[in-house]
Amino acid sequence: MTAQKIVETRDKIQSWLTQEGLFKETVQDENLHFHIAAEYPAHTGRHVSIIQPKNREDMIVVFSRIRLAEAHQKAIVAMPPKEKEMLLWQMRYDLLFQQSSFEIESDRGDLQGIHFTREIYYDGLTKNKLMEAVRENFKCELYIVWKFQEVFGEGHTNKASGPPEPMYC
Repeated sequence: MTAQKIVETRDKIQSWLTQEGLFKETVQDENLHFHIAAEYPAHTGRHVSIIQPKNREDMIVVFSRIRLAEAHQKAIVAMPPKEKEMLLWQMRYDLLFQQSSFEIESDRGDLQGIHFTREIYYDGLTKNKLMEAVRENFKCELYIVWKFQEVFGEGHTNKASGPPEPMYC
């Protein structure tokens, strides 16, 4: 892919995101051809990145992540091992059939968060396809939030620390 084509693609994506009120900023990263930071839905603080890795010159990646609040991390650690394993398998099965790929982030076996990616190849890149990918990642994040609300309750609190902080980053 030529440098000019990459710049044109970046500018087109930035224009589409701006039209939809989602564009936040461009981020410099020497490992990427470009990195565009956006917010979806608009004005919610939920971050999504559109990147083009240097090793993939024919593809962009829509990337988002959900990190568990400390209270949710503690709640999972406190679960009986069998229940915790069942919860994680259920989330894996439910996410498996989504368009976005996912990777569970853990530290010493403790769930820290989940990140979602959706690839779009240049030959299929349209505003509609980009917005579908952004929405798909958001729906995957929303699934995680709702699953935690289902398992731990909407008002799950740790009496010592109060209500859990937001899950998005």
